[in-house]
Amino acid sequence: MQLGTFVLNIELLIYLISGIVGVLAVRFRERGRPQKEMRISEAWNAVFIWLIAWKLSLFLFDLKGVIKHPLSLVFFSGGLRGVLLASIAALAYLFLRNYRRAGGREAITVAVTWGAGMAAAAFFGFIVFDDAVGIVEYVGLAVAVTILAFLLSPSPKIASRSLGIALIIVMLGYTVLNSTGGNSVRMDQAAPDFELTDLDGNTIRLSDYRGKTVVMNFWATWCRVCQAEMPHMEKFYREQQNEDVVVLSINATSQERSSDIVGNYVDKEGLSFPIVLDKSGDVLKEYNVTAYPTTYIVDPSGNIREQYLGAVSYESLKKAAKLTDQGN
Repeated sequence: MQLGTFVLNIELLIYLISGIVGVLAVRFRERGRPQKEMRISEAWNAVFIWLIAWKLSLFLFDLKGVIKHPLSLVFFSGGLRGVLLASIAALAYLFLRNYRRAGGREAITVAVTWGAGMAAAAFFGFIVFDDAVGIVEYVGLAVAVTILAFLLSPSPKIASRSLGIALIIVMLGYTVLNSTGGNSVRMDQAAPDFELTDLDGNTIRLSDYRGKTVVMNFWATWCRVCQAEMPHMEKFYREQQNEDVVVLSINATSQERSSDIVGNYVDKEGLSFPIVLDKSGDVLKEYNVTAYPTTYIVDPSGNIREQYLGAVSYESLKKAAKLTDQGN
């Protein structure tokens, strides 16, 4: 989500809204029951536990990176492993809080109601906002909605009807969302070629990398989100450079005080991937870049496959690169 020249973390926003949906699911199930307020409060606690565990999981999986770049905690998490760890922690909390008071069956039901509500909203959010979704997200949404329908409906018959209506709404929403147009640079169309110079004065064209997957990253030295993202780009580049994958970094030099600042930053951070200077800002305009960082994934055929607004993690880069391999 864009705010001026900066980008809000859409992933965090999706999980926040998903947690609220989980609370609402518990609230709906507990309507008319004496323990309603207590369980709603515990559901809110589960949301906070989930978010904290998800964010702090980065310490477990990339301790050195966090110590070197503390801002990583603001813009990144532990990825899929962090999601699993956070989910286990939150579900365990809900189960244990209800086990002694209501027994195992009720404790499981409360935890699963919250978890299914959050999962359904999260899967739906990523289907809507993430171009790199696959069959897993759709199956996950279907399973979560099915569980919710049977947990929150008074009878199997009503649950089946509710599930049918929900699936129709999802299908209609998918059709509408996928029929809407995008920016001037669109997915699955040829990436506009350009010619820029690197920090050593060498000329580099996007077409020079035809036959490789190109992670094209637009950034600026003054952008704090970009600074947090760079270690992930460097790690990805070092591990993937022999796999027909390249990182091509386009600096918004037209918005820097001088190109020397860019060179000093690159030397300080030890960045080794190709960096070119857009001194006129023409390439930024060509790709409709209005927020930093912005990343495009270009497949070996030269077509744009994905676009990311905001910081992109190492795991997301690997996932996007695999998708381009599968499509060729």
